[in-house]
Amino acid sequence: MILIDGEPAWPVPGETEALVEIQIDDLLAHLTDFWKPLMLRQVYPIDAAPSRPSTLRSIAEAEWEHMQPEAAAAEDEAITRFEEAHDLSHAFAGLYGLPPFWMMRSGEDYILESSRALWRLPFDDVRASLNATGDWICARLHEADAERWQDAIAAWQERDAGDAAGLLAWSTGLDRDLATSLLKEGALEPPQNFNDAANDNDELRIAARMAGALPADQIREIIGLARQFAGHEAEALKALAADAQAMIAERFPHAKPFEQGEAAARFVRERLSITADRAVKVFEMATSLGIELRHNPAEPPSLDGLAIWGPRHGPGVFLNEASGRILGRDDRDVEASLGARVTMAHELCHLLLDGEHALSAIEVLKARMPAGVEQRAKSFAGEFLVPTDIAAEFWHRAKRPVDRAGLDAVVRELIEIYEVTRSVAAWKVEHAARRHAVDLSATLDSVAPHR
Repeated sequence: MILIDGEPAWPVPGETEALVEIQIDDLLAHLTDFWKPLMLRQVYPIDAAPSRPSTLRSIAEAEWEHMQPEAAAAEDEAITRFEEAHDLSHAFAGLYGLPPFWMMRSGEDYILESSRALWRLPFDDVRASLNATGDWICARLHEADAERWQDAIAAWQERDAGDAAGLLAWSTGLDRDLATSLLKEGALEPPQNFNDAANDNDELRIAARMAGALPADQIREIIGLARQFAGHEAEALKALAADAQAMIAERFPHAKPFEQGEAAARFVRERLSITADRAVKVFEMATSLGIELRHNPAEPPSLDGLAIWGPRHGPGVFLNEASGRILGRDDRDVEASLGARVTMAHELCHLLLDGEHALSAIEVLKARMPAGVEQRAKSFAGEFLVPTDIAAEFWHRAKRPVDRAGLDAVVRELIEIYEVTRSVAAWKVEHAARRHAVDLSATLDSVAPHR
């Protein structure tokens, strides 16, 4: 039985009598064989970012009918290997019918998922519990028959062993050949040992992981962009980030990501004394917090921005002038671009809420950013630039229109005053109307296509 916070979580949540008789060496073998993916892997084996491990296969299957059979078969095989490692029900050979129990790392959290619930626990706590479990099993096996179980015990004791390329590959989600090449080129520094890889505090390795689904040359380009930011002190940003994280931990620890993002945006607006009657001077504000801003054309064009903050690099934000979202056809100045303003606010959220362990936030097609982290940053950016209360005020003042022409007028007014994209303005009007049980989504889709 697995207990979480003292309550039965598996095989039957809440049932103290639902026990499973297993061979404890099966559990030890599973933990030993899959220790590195369980502790180091933070990305899925295909280009997908499900919010929970259990949905990976269904998401992939929906795409397979549009793929070449060979590609679909390769993904199927990769997902099967992923399931063997991360679904604990696979650990007990010959014992069928067990419900799944998923285990996967996500930054400083660890996702645990049963058929009925999902938990996010501190990674260090889960790692300590699994270490203790393996040690306890080894002690029991040694007492029972030390000679018979010596190989299994020795394998467990060597579970952290690994060469630099292998540890880098697991922790970044890159294939071993590319990891080896990046080490030889000096693009990345090798993990000193398993603990160094598990600590996950090397910002360039994290940048490589976030971009890991891209072609190798584009991964190298993104690592190079991140490397350009020299490390420097940013006490104002550090203090604001600490306060924002403390507020979320105290008041919104179990809230949905978008709720956390909006709460953080309101907190920062209040802390920085941002008034409601004008657009946020987001670039000036970022500079005052100690964030270095860079913007140039870079490959790939699908890269919008990058935020980096760690022991050796940053805090900084890069905005890609080659991206149509950063510099549109008629834009000449990044800091006057509505899309760049939204992206800058998005990256600010990453620095404030995700920077504790050098999370390199990369807004790029196929980025391997956890879905919840992206949802939070998107909600932060919208609420920071146009609070829902303001959007509601504009909608009410316009007599709460529901037609396309009326909503278009409200959206254009928000764009003009608060200097946001049409998508963000429409999104905030939609949120405002929902407070009054009015669904404007279909009409706003025509006002702001592709939002």
